[in-house]
Amino acid sequence: MIETKEKRIDGANYSVTQMTARKALRMKAKLMKIFGASLAQIFLPSNEKPISGMSFSKDEAVKALQSLAIGLDDETFEMLIVDLLRYVRKDGVELTEQIIDMEFAGDLAILFKVVWFVLEVNFSSFFGESGIGTLFKEEDPLKTTTMKRNSVRK
Repeated sequence: MIETKEKRIDGANYSVTQMTARKALRMKAKLMKIFGASLAQIFLPSNEKPISGMSFSKDEAVKALQSLAIGLDDETFEMLIVDLLRYVRKDGVELTEQIIDMEFAGDLAILFKVVWFVLEVNFSSFFGESGIGTLFKEEDPLKTTTMKRNSVRK
């Protein structure tokens, strides 16, 4: 069921209405195309590091940002942000392209806080146990399932 969630960010009340399932699927595909490789560089440790550490070096972070910058053009990024903010209201006023231009001029940090809230509202499960959060588990659930199937067959 579609919900609307509210959060106070830097003195203003923002409300985000969840995307429909198909809209969220299309948005998730866009996000993965744009940010997938960079996220993988940050969140997937190199072969020398254990997953439980999940730390990454400054060099790895720089490489991830470089990878993102190479594949991201300004128009695509702008339209992605506008599309993400389509379901957002600030103090009861819908954030249109014109309002986005005026409200966040000179303060993109607040804009990115609002975008992060939109991502939390629409994709919280992606960051949790059913999404990339599974990368942080020590045991591979597919290996466990395979072992159980083999033992049941015997």
